[in-house]
Amino acid sequence: MKISRKWTVVFFYTVAIFVITPYLPNIIRFASSKWSSFGVSRFVLWVEIAIALLILILAVLFFIHRMKKAILFSTSLAGIFLLSFILYQFLPNPYEFTHLPEYAVLSMLIVWAMDKKKMGISDSIEGKTKKSIVIKNPYFLSAFATGIVGIGDEIYQHFLPNRYFTVYDIFLNILGGILGLLVFWGIKR
Repeated sequence: MKISRKWTVVFFYTVAIFVITPYLPNIIRFASSKWSSFGVSRFVLWVEIAIALLILILAVLFFIHRMKKAILFSTSLAGIFLLSFILYQFLPNPYEFTHLPEYAVLSMLIVWAMDKKKMGISDSIEGKTKKSIVIKNPYFLSAFATGIVGIGDEIYQHFLPNRYFTVYDIFLNILGGILGLLVFWGIKR
């Protein structure tokens, strides 16, 4: 069976999530020792604001070109950003918000790896037989896979020192995945 380069990228990104996870507290401590906690929090917030502005620009472009789809896209994004802003106000640790871009990228990579019409699987034994699987809704499958990885990441953290399993983080992982899919859908359209 031949694996495409796109799936190789997805695989290594997912492995990177699990490899970096145990070291995040040390990375945050290092960053906090170099800069004030307020400075690090401010940096995280500015990264989130930059992502929001990029998505806002996409939404404006939709309004200009495709009014019906733009309304659905913009309404979905507005709901996610409003919910994210409300959650950010109550976060005990602002670094938790980094789950959103992390899992947004993962969901975008997964849906990118799925061909819109079909995903070819070649049989390498004879080289003559070629099978293909029709993927009806790659966005749903990507959201599902991102959710599974997000849950797996939190279960993994349960067994690590200085890391904790929280349902809230699972929610942020899934929310980030949905946000990434909306952005990908917007760019694709």
